[in-house]
Formats: sequence, C-alpha cells, structure tokens
Amino acid sequence: MQSDNRMSTRESILGYRMGTALSAVASFGDEQGSEGRLVQLSLEHLTLHMASCTSLRPGQAASVVLGLGNRCTPSLQAEVMDVSMGGPEMSPELSLRFVAPPLDTGRQIVSALEVLRESGHLVVPEARPVWKEVITREDRILRISEALAARSTRGVARLEDGTRVEVRAALFDKYDGTIGWAAEVPVPRRPFTMEAFGYSSVLHFRVDRAHEEGGLWVMPLPVELTRFRHRWLRRAPITIDCFLSFSHPLWPQVSVRRSLMDISYEGLSFMTEPGEDLLYPGMRVPVMEVEMPNRAPVKLLAEVRNISTTPKGRRCGMWVCPINEEHGVAWRAMVEEQIHPRTRTAGDWNDAVWDMYEKSGYFRLSGKDPTKFDAFKREFYETQNKLVGRPRLGFRIVKPLDGSKVEASISVAKPYGTSWMTHMVARQHPTGLEGKKVSAREALRDIYLRGYEPAQLDPDVKWFFGYFEARVRWSRYAMFDFASWYEHTGQSAAIDFRLMEGETDRAWEPIPAGVEVGTPTPEELAVFFKHVEKTKPLAFREALDLVPERFDMQATRALWNSAQLSREREAFVARIDGKPVAIGIAETATPGFNLFQILDSVRIIPLIDDTRPEAQKGMFGLLTRAAEWFRERNRRLFIHYVECTNVEYAERAALADLGEGVLWIISSGLLPEFLEHLCEATTPRAE
Repeated sequence: MQSDNRMSTRESILGYRMGTALSAVASFGDEQGSEGRLVQLSLEHLTLHMASCTSLRPGQAASVVLGLGNRCTPSLQAEVMDVSMGGPEMSPELSLRFVAPPLDTGRQIVSALEVLRESGHLVVPEARPVWKEVITREDRILRISEALAARSTRGVARLEDGTRVEVRAALFDKYDGTIGWAAEVPVPRRPFTMEAFGYSSVLHFRVDRAHEEGGLWVMPLPVELTRFRHRWLRRAPITIDCFLSFSHPLWPQVSVRRSLMDISYEGLSFMTEPGEDLLYPGMRVPVMEVEMPNRAPVKLLAEVRNISTTPKGRRCGMWVCPINEEHGVAWRAMVEEQIHPRTRTAGDWNDAVWDMYEKSGYFRLSGKDPTKFDAFKREFYETQNKLVGRPRLGFRIVKPLDGSKVEASISVAKPYGTSWMTHMVARQHPTGLEGKKVSAREALRDIYLRGYEPAQLDPDVKWFFGYFEARVRWSRYAMFDFASWYEHTGQSAAIDFRLMEGETDRAWEPIPAGVEVGTPTPEELAVFFKHVEKTKPLAFREALDLVPERFDMQATRALWNSAQLSREREAFVARIDGKPVAIGIAETATPGFNLFQILDSVRIIPLIDDTRPEAQKGMFGLLTRAAEWFRERNRRLFIHYVECTNVEYAERAALADLGEGVLWIISSGLLPEFLEHLCEATTPRAE
C-alpha cells in the first residue's frame, strides 16, 4: 500500500475557511490582547489575519478567545505555529495550535461550525476533479449513450432554478439519434443540465430540446459530453455490515464507531454525527480499525479529507493507509471482496484454469497444436504457485462457476520497471445454460477490472500494455479504438507486428559471411537509443524499458528473483564492415510464466533502411544468434516480434508465422478513463 508521503499537505485542508467576518482575540504573555479576523478554524488550530505580527515567533505561548456568532469561548491555551508578514494587498497572517483544548470547548466549536455551515458562512473545500475531458467524437457519444441506456444508468437533471430531478436512462435509438430518461415528473422547462453517473465518473451535457413520449423524457443525443472524475481509485458501496472504530486523536475518551458506506484501496466514507464524533478536514487518526464479518480487524492510518452535506446528514470521506505490510494484505483482500465480488485471486485454481484453457480453445490460438501444451503444464503450475502472495509482481484472476470450475481467467504481471501487462486471457461458454443468452462481455469486464485496478497501487506504475491478435473484433472495439483516441497525446499506442516463432533445436544457417554479431559498445547503444527515440513512440520506448536508465532491467530482475523467478535481457549488435546495422534484444522469463512464451522473445531493430541487403543480412545474423542464446537457456521455442517492413530475413530463417498482432499500450494516467470505456464496451446490448 502507499506510504505516508501520499497524505495531503494538511495545512491546505485543515479545518474550514471562514466565509463571514468572525473575530478572535489573541494574547501573548503580558501584552494586551490583539483582535484579528478568523480565516481558518479546526479543533486543533486557527489562522488569523492580524494588524501586525512583527514581534511573534513560532513556539511562542498564547491564549485565544474565539468569537463564534453571539458567543465567545473561554480562553484557550495555544502556541504560535507560523507567522506570515503578508504583503501590499494581504494582511499579516498568524497560525496557532491549540494546546490541550477542553472537550466541552471542542463541542462548542463544532456546534458553531455547524451553524455556520447551515447558514452558508462556512467555506467547504471544493471537490476538484482529477480528470476533465470534453468528448465530441460521434462514435464515442453513440457508444456511451447506448451503454447508459442498456445499464439503466442513474442520472440527475439540474434545472436553472436549482431543482434536482432523479432520472434513469431507459431508451437509446441509434437511428433516430435519441436517448430517453424515466422520471416521475413531466419534462421541465429548457434548457437544463443532465448528469449521468458512470463507472467512476460523471457525464454532463446540456439539454435544449426534449419532449415526453411513452412516459419518458426523449431528447436528441448530445453533440458534446463533458466527463469529470474526482478520484483516481473507484469506491464501491459496502454490501455487508462493516464498521470502523477509533479513538479521537485530541480526546481519547471520545470513541467513534460507525458503519461504512463505501470503500476503495485508499479511501472510505461513513455518515458522521459532528457533535459526537468531532471530526474536521485534515484530522489524522494514527490507528483506525475496520471490521468485516469473518475477518480479523484491519488497522489503518487515516486522514479526514472532507465532510459533506447529503440529504441523509453529514458524510465523512477519509484517505486511509494500512499501518504495515501484514495489514496491507488484509486490507486489500477486504477491499477486493467488496469491489470485485464475482472474481477471485486467492485459492488453488491451477486445474480449473487448465481445464478452461482446453475447453475454451485457448490452446488452438495462432494455429497451435493443443497437445503440445502438455509439456508446459508442470512449469505453468509451479510458476503460478510462486506468484501467490506476490501482488507487486503478478497475480491471476478467475471468475468461478459453480463448484470448482472457472468461466474466465486473466493474468497480470510486471515484466518491466514501470509497466504492467495483461496476458493469458481466456473464457469458456458456461455449460448447462442452454436456451439462455449468455454474454461474454460481463465475464471479460469482471476479470479485466479486477486485473487492472489493483495494479494502480504500484507507486512506480506508468504504463499498461498487452499483446493482442489483430483481427479479433472485440479487441479492436475495446482496446485498439481507445488507444487511437489518445495516440496524439503520447499517452497511448497501438503498434502492428507480425508474430513469428522459432525452434531452437533444429539446424540453423550460420551467421552470413561479412556479418559480425557481438555485444554492443556504449557508443553503439547510444546510437540505438537515439534511433529508437526518432522512430518509435514514447509509449513503446518507456513501456518496454528501451531507455538508457532501465535498459539493464536491474530492478525488474531483482523483483522477479525475490519470488524465485527469473527475468533476463541481453542485447546484440550486427556489424558489417565494422558499422552497426541492427540491434537485437533477447529476453526470457521463467518457463511456464506464459504458455505462448511471449516474454521468451527477440525484438530486432534495424539502424538503417531495412530494405537494404546489408540490413537483411544483419537481422538474419541476429536471429541465428538469438536461437543460440535461447538454446543455451534450455528454451525450445522463442517468439520474434516483427515490426519492420521487409521480412525476408525472417522467411529465410524459416520462422513459423503465427499471424498479425497489435501491441497495445496506455499510460497509467489514462487507466481510469479506459476502465470507464471498458465498462461501456462490455455492457450487454439492449434487446
């Protein structure tokens, strides 16, 4: 889990800003009290605008009397925290910390703050979106609108007079270009704003025309949608009795115990009674316990981020972090039980997954012979067992069927320093459901969401990628289209390649005469990096560690070795007349890690025009050397990703052609948006 450095700068959110003129009198030693304007207040501190602060220093003792409406507090002991002398248009500012404030005074302050909140004189911190995107592509708006209606998405119509009307999406007509919403009131006066709640975001659009038809508000599809997201990690509602408890950090005699409302990897919320719980933004709780049935309590460090007003009362949102690694594992399991209830990562699923691979046709992909996979079964089981309890390295997700069978599975791993990869995705059609329409979309959505969301917790993650067959319609719809929408930003890429496979135990032609294959010099590597920078997208270079600072994969090798797994990379250069013409990068991973050996691979990048004969000779020489390198490591097969235009060298090497593929890459910053898109793309079509 994330460490304490992810916590906020407390001073920026501590307590509340005052939206009205309240005063406080501060006295320092024998000096007469000075009145100042109260600008920020919590139960542990206050900030004043003073006429002068020149004589004050941090640590200096003070006594403070707060003027809260028609009442004043008793004199409170405090000490100076910070002094700002202000400027031409800003008054000097004084921050003080209360020293052992009495509980009764704390309740008095909370009571006054609640009155100010109700009267609108309290400046509640504004929830700023972490993501805002304006969507105008017609095809995207069509997809989004169809998914809204198919899911009966909840929404709100906001009228110009401030009225809110709850609605649900109920109709999508692609041909008429309309969307309909169910509501309990007639269509309101236009214009108004619609909000629709997605997987982890809110969509906004303006409505200028609408009419009532069949009990629905029917309106033209929007030409522009604005998507807002207020947090990176999605929260999900709690579905069972779950409680949090802690002792107040200022008054330990105050015990707080509340039912959880929702939960995420780094946050939670609950309904609070301000006068009882005495919470305020910025308050840190050193130890909080969360209890869930049939689980040991989990201990967390917490910080109050906001206290908001809802129709049901005050809602408190908290940032949380497990106090140690042991509680981190337990917290993650507790969270995933709630946000991903239909999938599993724990348990011995090796037999069930292998059976699903056989029945789903997974072993026949790329024209493979299913019987050939039996040789990898033992290694596959051993590698999967080594990944158990290693969520920083990789994990497998399954969607169980009744009993011990599996409907679908996906594996997620970290093969490079800042990148996570999805692989070995398969699904079988559930048996015993004849006569019922069963969509694969729900299963794919469940396993992909469970695979991607936990990987966001990796503090080093910057990229997500995967190798996909090029001609699978669903992959294009769900993956490649999304990458194309953001490719211009440098945050995504969809790179075509041809997948070829080599056998190491057959006879290989020798390296051609005139071609020297060896270890690249630092100067040759510098030429390679400069060439790759000119010819390959940023996403490609960064995601695959084809950059100088991570090219040796030292951190990745150490991570894999910690789980008794192996990861290796070696570079070769092909020279003709002493000049480098191509670079080959050979890699391996522990046998059984992937059944199609996608990380037992060689990638060859020509440094000159690949149509030139010397380039082809050099690349062929690199293939021959790669076959020898893999043979030395007891690999019978290896993969070659062909990404150049002229493939004569690969044909000469008699590599098996496994078909066209696409290397799909997105930045971690795009992941929440991709998950939203994934939910839309996997929504079963409306009847």
